[in-house]
Amino acid sequence: MKVNKTQKSPKFLQAGGEMGRLIREKDWSSTSLGSPENWPVSLKFAIGSMLRTAFPKFIWWGESLLCFYNDAYRPSLGKEGKHPIILGQKGERAWPEIWGTIKPLIDQVWNTGKPIWMEDQLIPIYRNGKMEDVYWTFSYSALLGDDENVGGVLVTCTETTKAVLNLKKLEESENQLAFAINAAELSTWDYNPITNKFSGNQRLKSWFGIPRKSEMDLQIALKAIIPSDQARVTKEINAALNGANDGKYDITYSIQNKKNKEIKIVHALGRAWFGENNKAIRFNGILQDVTQKVEAEKELQDAYEKIRNEEKQFRNIVQNAPVGIAIFKGSTYRVEMANNSVLRALDKHADKFLGQNIFKVLPEMKPDIAPLFKEVEQKQKSVRGTEFKVSIKRKGKIQNSYFDFILYPINLENEETQEIMLVANEVTDYIVARNILKEHENQFRNLVLQSPIAMAILRGKDLKIEMANEKMLNHFWRRTFTEVIGKRIIDVFPELKDQQYPAELGSVIATGNPIRNKESKAVVAKNGENIEFYINYNYLPLKELDDKVTGVMITVTDVTDQVLAKEKLLNFSRELEKQVNERTGLLQSSNERLEQSIKKLENANDELESFAYVSSHDLQEPLRKIQMFTSRILEQEQLNLSETTKKYFDKITLSASRMRTLIDDLLSFSRTYKEGAKLEPTDLNLIVEQVLENLSVIIENKNSKVTRSRLPIIAAVPFQLTQVFSNLIGNALKFSYPDRPPRININWGQVDGNTLNDYGLTEASYHKITVRDNGIGIAAGMEDKIFEVFQRLHGKHEYEGTGIGLSIVKKIIVNHKGFITAKNNSGEGSTFTIYLPIPYVKKP
Repeated sequence: MKVNKTQKSPKFLQAGGEMGRLIREKDWSSTSLGSPENWPVSLKFAIGSMLRTAFPKFIWWGESLLCFYNDAYRPSLGKEGKHPIILGQKGERAWPEIWGTIKPLIDQVWNTGKPIWMEDQLIPIYRNGKMEDVYWTFSYSALLGDDENVGGVLVTCTETTKAVLNLKKLEESENQLAFAINAAELSTWDYNPITNKFSGNQRLKSWFGIPRKSEMDLQIALKAIIPSDQARVTKEINAALNGANDGKYDITYSIQNKKNKEIKIVHALGRAWFGENNKAIRFNGILQDVTQKVEAEKELQDAYEKIRNEEKQFRNIVQNAPVGIAIFKGSTYRVEMANNSVLRALDKHADKFLGQNIFKVLPEMKPDIAPLFKEVEQKQKSVRGTEFKVSIKRKGKIQNSYFDFILYPINLENEETQEIMLVANEVTDYIVARNILKEHENQFRNLVLQSPIAMAILRGKDLKIEMANEKMLNHFWRRTFTEVIGKRIIDVFPELKDQQYPAELGSVIATGNPIRNKESKAVVAKNGENIEFYINYNYLPLKELDDKVTGVMITVTDVTDQVLAKEKLLNFSRELEKQVNERTGLLQSSNERLEQSIKKLENANDELESFAYVSSHDLQEPLRKIQMFTSRILEQEQLNLSETTKKYFDKITLSASRMRTLIDDLLSFSRTYKEGAKLEPTDLNLIVEQVLENLSVIIENKNSKVTRSRLPIIAAVPFQLTQVFSNLIGNALKFSYPDRPPRININWGQVDGNTLNDYGLTEASYHKITVRDNGIGIAAGMEDKIFEVFQRLHGKHEYEGTGIGLSIVKKIIVNHKGFITAKNNSGEGSTFTIYLPIPYVKKP
């Protein structure tokens, strides 16, 4: 008959997965404990309870502190390390690398019987074939022996290495820190001891019961602390400000909301920063609401003391544990138990979740989770997952969430129906933060690769090439990416050994100080040919979280052309100096000829003024007589004139009218040359209103519409600006389609003078005034010619005019030190743009 080895084992060892099996199979006769059947009852109960929980646990037992642990603790030992050698080993022998750290903690619990709790504690251990930095959150509590004295120490722990390292990474930038603070629901505060100014974020105000827009000071913050904690907190603040413990501030206390009297337990972490003479200049940090955590810790500690007698108390601890714990029973996976963390993670209420088939309540999770449950059932082994993605419906929306978890089969005695325990910790915030960090790294890499400036990154003391963009590879290095990646720069470019660059790069790695240089000569060899460059370069250190320099970023600009041009310019200046003396005499004679030209121009101006006088008086006088006598003949001899004669008189009258318009335009054109006209504040809004009033009859007859923005007040000659807008608006009305009502838009803005260099404008900034219409537009190629005198695009029978109006407009704008352009709008009319300098502006 086949003997079942499990049945012969003590009942307290008939479970526990791998560790239960290893304890059963180990030869204990050579140890101080002897055979498991003879172990103390208290030890049997402690080990039995430990093996049946999915939470990581470890036991030190007896004066030799023999080691026991469960399957949940096993992953923390890694591979190629202590497992399973330390099972049953003395603590000092099992943990030599950290014994100096943990032995005092064990002694404290052993001697006092009081539990201790530590969070995110760095305790390096040997695992995976090397020493590793590992962070733990753990509690040590006493285990009573059969004599009711302390017989061992129970360790309940969670490895938090990933969380701690990820938190450090989040501190790399202010944006990432803000995200972490918000995700962790932290309050922040900042205090300036010099100005006594205190500030906090909105969450802190909410905790204190202070309105969002209210100002805060240090006294308000201190009064929010419950009276029994105020003296202790004040003492710690003063200690930090006086430099104790390098200004670090770490304390837990209680605060009370001013409005609703709610009390929170908060954990404060901060630091004082010091200036000259070690005087504190800033004091800032964070507050974390640890109310639930502290309460859970207290309940957890109380429950551990009674765990031998009451399973209900243990479940209460599980219910308030910071990690999610749930138990599912039977083939329908009925929810037998789910703690608050699970309910919060799944956004469910206990009364609508407990006792239900999980996949009926959460159908969206079935594709991801059902296969895992089947695997546990079939293999009867735990299934673990890290950063496992699950779709969960929260607040009416399907969201992707991430968890670290273990699914563990539970086979209870006298129970035919199997149970599956879930222990899960949501790491969604960590994944999101990591993705943000990865995105920032990708953005940084793309910035380097796409930069028009030559850039490269070297890593380590050997200066191996990690990255180089196209500009660096093609222009300077003359190599492909595959030829350089992962290689030492000195191996790729041995010619650099005789240049200063390798030494400077090594200095940046060693000291962390950047190096910059300009117009440095560099030589790069390619196919036996030396290529010379003159370069400006920056060497910037790349640092890790611990401030250690691990690489150098190189940026290089080719200034070869500038350096060579400078040398040519220097040689040219010497030659130019030689020629200056030779040409001084030529310059003097040129000045004399220039003075003669100026005199001729002055005479020409005098003649132009005389012409204007003749146009205004001598030419207009006979013209008035012609118009007067033709008018009289038509009035007195109307009945005696034939139709042909009347037509002749009409042509005479029309020609005389055109002659008068031409004389007036010529006179206006000549006046635009006159300098010294007095400038005065001119409101362009009033100018435009006056012009529109003068043209109101035409505007009404043509059913026209004129829109405009607010125009500025400038220093100008008012009647000249009136001529400008009269010509532009009048032309827009005149040159319109017969079947389309004219639409005119006048707009104003400002432009930078640097964008107008092509127009010869030199002021810092300019007014930009546009007059746009929907008329017949300007013929291609005529945009500049229309500003010339007597230039007409249409016959005088099609559109009236002398061809002088736009010449007058341009001269007026030039007299005001501005510029005007014309543009055809592709069959949709034309746009005239005026630029006037802003130095003349006075605020409206």
